[in-house]
Amino acid sequence: MKINTGRLLGLVAILSGLIILFLFLFRSVEPQEQNKLSAYHISAILDTTDYTLDALMQLEWYNTSDSPIGEIPFNFKLDSAQTLIKSISYKGKTQEFRYSSVEIHGFQGFIVKLSEPVRAEEKFNLNIAFKTTANDLFRERMLFYSEDLPYVQHFENGKFRPHYQVHSDYKVELTIPKEFSLACTGEIKKTDTLNNQLKIATEINSVPWYGFILIKDVILKEGYSSSGILIRSFYFENDEKWGEKLLDHSKRIVDFYIDTLGFYPQPVLTIIPGYPKPYGGWPVCPNVVGIHRGIDEMKEEAETHGHWIMSHEIGHQYWGYNYVLEPIDYPQWFGIGMGIHTDRLYALKNIPDFDHSESFSNSYLRAMKKGYNTTIMQTVDTLDKQGFDWNNSIKHDKSFFVLQMLAYEIGEEVFFEIFKHCLNSYKGINVTLEMFQRDCQTISGKNLEDFFQTWFHTNRYLEYQIDTVLTNLKGNIYENHIIVEKLGSADISFLEVEVVEEGGERKRYKVNGSEKIQELNAMTNNPLEKIIIDPDQRLLLINRSQWNKDE
Repeated sequence: MKINTGRLLGLVAILSGLIILFLFLFRSVEPQEQNKLSAYHISAILDTTDYTLDALMQLEWYNTSDSPIGEIPFNFKLDSAQTLIKSISYKGKTQEFRYSSVEIHGFQGFIVKLSEPVRAEEKFNLNIAFKTTANDLFRERMLFYSEDLPYVQHFENGKFRPHYQVHSDYKVELTIPKEFSLACTGEIKKTDTLNNQLKIATEINSVPWYGFILIKDVILKEGYSSSGILIRSFYFENDEKWGEKLLDHSKRIVDFYIDTLGFYPQPVLTIIPGYPKPYGGWPVCPNVVGIHRGIDEMKEEAETHGHWIMSHEIGHQYWGYNYVLEPIDYPQWFGIGMGIHTDRLYALKNIPDFDHSESFSNSYLRAMKKGYNTTIMQTVDTLDKQGFDWNNSIKHDKSFFVLQMLAYEIGEEVFFEIFKHCLNSYKGINVTLEMFQRDCQTISGKNLEDFFQTWFHTNRYLEYQIDTVLTNLKGNIYENHIIVEKLGSADISFLEVEVVEEGGERKRYKVNGSEKIQELNAMTNNPLEKIIIDPDQRLLLINRSQWNKDE
């Protein structure tokens, strides 16, 4: 066959061009936040005469907008006279700055006025010398610097947002007295001993902030999960039992999360002692969780509580505190709710004695019955002015239950698909309610506008009661006419009602959850023993109504 060489070369050229274009269009491009993270290099020395940290920070930061930036705002706690900025330099020149306050600027910290603006898409370096003091929560035995290092505010589309978070990389070198042990956000890379001091070099990538805690007279036990995550457990001498148990639990919990979710956000997890009483725990800073002590005081509930609280705090590391982020001017409805849902996944298979429905409804019910406004989408400032325990009643209880009711509404499997989508798509991104609602509707294929409006933007509540039960015996069959009345102002699409016969046989029925009156006809072989609304306790009901034959 005769070949036209000129035509062939032309086709090859066209094909090559198409291949190059294809590779360009479909090249792997990570989000801007992931390939242009800020980098903080911090060296600090602790002065134990007044617990002051004397530190120098070198910052690498990117102006990702298309406009020059002349002022850079930093979040920084100004909680004592010892907390101050000593000097700031840029390109070898001293820079002007002014302190900021929540009342005037909307955030606490300082604003650097650059002598020379940072150009669009330019990286710049800034040196800051500062001093700060420890939080005196457990002064002398435990020194908390868990949120005390300055960091640049979230920057997006040419604007700074004081209530948003951002991931950054950190290299932190701390010089501390030998009598202290270090629990921190970072991985410990190197430790040198100089006279009576330890110089400890740490490093961590892609975290929203860096914190550390110094602890005296403490024991450290370390171990790795099967998946290779380092677990560090600090505990005091009289807490050895739970210090070791929490370490063992953590190994299994991390492995479960990796098997279920596909990954763990960081290579290290550290556990530190909390308050002397077993109130629970808290995410101290990225990669560090505190578990309150005295767990054995809970007696028969101690084993369940200790196991669950560890799964709970580890679950938070995925949401709002480490991996997937959220704005912090609202009560962290997303991070806390998703974090609790994460530990629920673990508890359903590994801690069957733990009841999420009871544990995460009591505070909400007390707040509602006292007349407080439990609308989720209120700012933290607004909630603080009302003077009630919104941390438990809204941030924990209602936020979790609303997500559980969403799963009830669209189905557990669909909700888990949404759950995984958020983990896979939102690393380092501040998830807003609008984003979450849009994804829920897209993935479920349902219009959820009424659900989100009711449960996030109003104080409406859910309540039903068994109004009437009429029974007729026809032959050997009992015909039971049951009327369910809706008392609350909120709706749910359907409601489960369980009918229990004498002898224990059970049947379930679904009724419309939005109708004022619903009639249900249940045929039974035996007289009714009781009727239960929402038998699995999936709904956030003001009263758990049921009908009993003897009442």
